[in-house]
Amino acid sequence: MRTGADVVVLGGGVAGCAAAYFLARDGAAVTVVERDAVGSGASGYALGQLNPLTGDGIPGPVQPLADAAFRMHRELWPRLEEESKTDFQASMTPHMEVYLTAEDAAGHREERERWSEAPGFRTEWLSPDDVSRLEPRIAGDVYGGLLLEDVGMLDSYLYTVALSRAAMSRGAAFVRGEVVGLQASGSRVSGVRLEDRRIDCDAVVVALGPWSGLCSQWLGTEVPIEPLKGEIVHLEGLDPPLRHHVHGPCSVVQKADGLVWVAATMESAGFDLESTEAARELLLVQAFGMVPCLVEQRLVRQTACLRPLSADSLPILGRMPGWEGVYMTTGAGKKGILFSPATGRAVADLVLKGETALPIGPFDPGRLLKSGAVAADSPS
Repeated sequence: MRTGADVVVLGGGVAGCAAAYFLARDGAAVTVVERDAVGSGASGYALGQLNPLTGDGIPGPVQPLADAAFRMHRELWPRLEEESKTDFQASMTPHMEVYLTAEDAAGHREERERWSEAPGFRTEWLSPDDVSRLEPRIAGDVYGGLLLEDVGMLDSYLYTVALSRAAMSRGAAFVRGEVVGLQASGSRVSGVRLEDRRIDCDAVVVALGPWSGLCSQWLGTEVPIEPLKGEIVHLEGLDPPLRHHVHGPCSVVQKADGLVWVAATMESAGFDLESTEAARELLLVQAFGMVPCLVEQRLVRQTACLRPLSADSLPILGRMPGWEGVYMTTGAGKKGILFSPATGRAVADLVLKGETALPIGPFDPGRLLKSGAVAADSPS
């Protein structure tokens, strides 16, 4: 059986749904192929905290993309909520960096200085008394802290769903299926092969998260993506709720669902998705050290997910070398939710116009591909 679309997006996580949304908004006929369900991977389990001032490549090559994406989030939220009819619990939240010791504070001095100079943000050094005044439930023996106003916070699953619903409202189709290969004429893509059908198209967007390496065999060159496992513990909420996103050895935040989220571990464990006792104990010990009263709160659930991490820890974003009509958007690591408006907009620009004004130069897929250009006769 054959069907058709202008663009086929492989993957229904936040990267794929953002690309589908902007493509559909610009008038493209889009089909998204997802093996499981929208937001069923890391996009559905992420903390949903949006801070453009920290992360791999910040400061550095990622900073311009992070800044652009943060601005785009705030511009997008009202429109996306209206188009999708979905409340994804977006808000601006004060961030409190907690330093447990003098050595801890000294180790973050450069970061504090950089944050204090960041345009659009306000920072304030906090003494132990200031920390206690702002949030009395933080441990009384902390060395100090830094208040950063404001970072973003949302429900990452509902946000991903909102992108998919808004895309569908503009005609995008979402189908369940397992991709087994690409159809091409020479180096120009002409379709996507599923187990039971083929979808003809003019362009393909690969947004398979940590599974993006599966397309290596279709593209004739290795796509260096590995899964980065992360676990989060959810505790019964405090009354009154915590007012800040508290960060030290881990993150502690009370979200709109009423639960206290304790996040997150980082582990190279292949594609293992089992929650572990070791991760739970580590997160709880770290959280109790910052907010001791959490020891009284009931454990509600523990989740694990896999984020896509590239060989150099930077996104892979752009046209695939040696191919006409194949584009990559993957490798965002722990920043996929933050980057999504910018990566989605950039991919749509590249597919439909051949260029984008967004700062994606450092993320060209060609920088990591071991075999260089793909031979024209390699597609099947």
